[in-house]
Amino acid sequence: MRIAMIAFALYPFDPRVRRAAEALTKSGHQVDVFAISYDGTRAGSDCGQLQVRLLPMKKKKTGLARYAFEYGAFFSWAFVLVSLLHARRRYHVVYVHNMPNFLVLAGLFPKVSGARIVLDVHDPAAELLADILGRDLPPWAERLANAEERISVSFSNALITVNESMRRRLNARSSRPVSVVMNVPDSRSFVPVRTSRDSEGFEWIVYSGSIAYRNGLDLVVKAISMLAGEFPLLRLRVIGEGPALESVARLAEDLGVADRVEFRGFVPNGQIPSLLSDATAGISPQRGGAFGSLVFSMKVAEYVFLGLPVICSGIATMRYYFSDDELLFFEPENADDLARAIRALLADPAAAKERAARSRMKLDKFDWPAQEETLVKTVEAPTGSRKPHSWGKAGLADQVRRMRTTEQKDKEITKHA
Repeated sequence: MRIAMIAFALYPFDPRVRRAAEALTKSGHQVDVFAISYDGTRAGSDCGQLQVRLLPMKKKKTGLARYAFEYGAFFSWAFVLVSLLHARRRYHVVYVHNMPNFLVLAGLFPKVSGARIVLDVHDPAAELLADILGRDLPPWAERLANAEERISVSFSNALITVNESMRRRLNARSSRPVSVVMNVPDSRSFVPVRTSRDSEGFEWIVYSGSIAYRNGLDLVVKAISMLAGEFPLLRLRVIGEGPALESVARLAEDLGVADRVEFRGFVPNGQIPSLLSDATAGISPQRGGAFGSLVFSMKVAEYVFLGLPVICSGIATMRYYFSDDELLFFEPENADDLARAIRALLADPAAAKERAARSRMKLDKFDWPAQEETLVKTVEAPTGSRKPHSWGKAGLADQVRRMRTTEQKDKEITKHA
């Protein structure tokens, strides 16, 4: 099949989008990715089966107006380019990653001619926007966000989402079946890096991910300050970037623990194992609320695969997948209870290791190969609106000839779009 994959994301640094494209090309399909870049790159090719087309733009998203501008500009670009390329390539599937959901409409012309639309819902629209803005949406904005989601879901032929909580949410709004493809690392490549521990014997608590208010890193800094006198070797390592970086760093200075907090900035996903090799535990301090309760923390899955004990906010989705015997939970948004959890972990390393072993056994059931299989099956399901293509010798040879004769024209379309 020929698949157009659309994502308002930095393709090289978004593991879900990248792995979805790789899974489909590994299954023999041709995938054209339409995404964004920060460095001015416009197009590229990873292999014969995968073509990456990028729109250079900055994701600032400082308010609703900026969101509308960025989403609108990317949608217009994707709509034009997908429509032009479809005229020659005849896409069988348009696979869209939200947000925004309305990117599915960029597949209008392919859908009219029989293509199947697959919507991968990473985040709930209204809840995420309210969480990012730090306040309830105005009534008109909430109604608009909910309507945008309903229309986009109705326009789609198949739905994919990231966890059971999100599946239930979508099922409450649509009768269409929803496949769950979880955000978990691939244990075949995401493996521990064995190095000697820090020579000074520090007890590192490590956070990796976006630094945003909703992710609760300020709570960890507060807990570190509470435990400073009790655990003089306790340290926090932060791997990542985000809008709350300056406020978290300032909080560490105000509380007198700036020397205990190490900011490593953004690193590629493949380098994370080496930065966690000397850690005592990983931490996921996600805040609760309408959005937080729907989150399955990929960082928790990474910690577990690397054999680390995990301290985790007791949000609903994480408690659905893990028990108290597997993760050390604390009450969401409660710095005092977080300090209690850190103290318990440091006071009983043997119990922490047992939890780590049990959580790894649990997560093995959700490893990426199983998620990959679900994703490919969902995308490959028949459209119901066209006859299956013949992929016998003659059919395959004809497809190869068509690919070769249109390759140069595709390049010209991309260059001028």
